[in-house]
Amino acid sequence: MEDSNGLVTLAYFSNATEAGMACELLLNNGIAAILRGANFGALDPLPMVGGFSEIRLMVPAGDLERSQELYQAFFENEEASLPENEDVSDE
Repeated sequence: MEDSNGLVTLAYFSNATEAGMACELLLNNGIAAILRGANFGALDPLPMVGGFSEIRLMVPAGDLERSQELYQAFFENEEASLPENEDVSDE
């Protein structure tokens, strides 16, 4: 659902650090992403009745498809992770 500024929600987070990483990824790729609900200071996540605070990663509606591709490639790609017992080494 698009807000009055032409932004749509790409993802929800309960952790400001993860939200910041995702936002930075998009900003570094030319997408004017912003976070809403991330300014709780040391209260991360902020306990609320019925659950935790929600941080929304917002992007321009016209950039939603590209944003989804970047987000999924970076945060949902299990092939990018090393197997549990493997170390990074120079060959």
